[in-house]
Amino acid sequence: MHVPKNLLYTIEHAWVKVNDNLVVIGITDDLQDILESIEAVDLPKVGDELYIGDNCITIHHTGGLYDLPCPLTGRVTKANPSLRRQPELLQASPYKDGWLFEMEVDEPDELELLLDATDYQREIEIL
Repeated sequence: MHVPKNLLYTIEHAWVKVNDNLVVIGITDDLQDILESIEAVDLPKVGDELYIGDNCITIHHTGGLYDLPCPLTGRVTKANPSLRRQPELLQASPYKDGWLFEMEVDEPDELELLLDATDYQREIEIL
């Protein structure tokens, strides 16, 4: 599996790209592989307040539904409009075109709870 070094990760297979107090969130290559065929994705709306650990998106796939726990607490500033028409971008380009949403972080200390690429890769090898 491809695990970019410049991102942070959760054990639930979300990635986080930090841009000052804004972060972009997506799913890992590992998760898109596990889900096999992604049919649709329910995204949060701009302005939604999300809390760490709460479900932030639902991915519809051939095996059912996957609810992704939010990696951080904050307010949604942008959602990827392309995913509504092309949910397959989550599989074709999980780290670029298939990003999920951007949020303004309320609790910067929560970033310390995320895994770096090496730790994430070690954790998924154990699973």
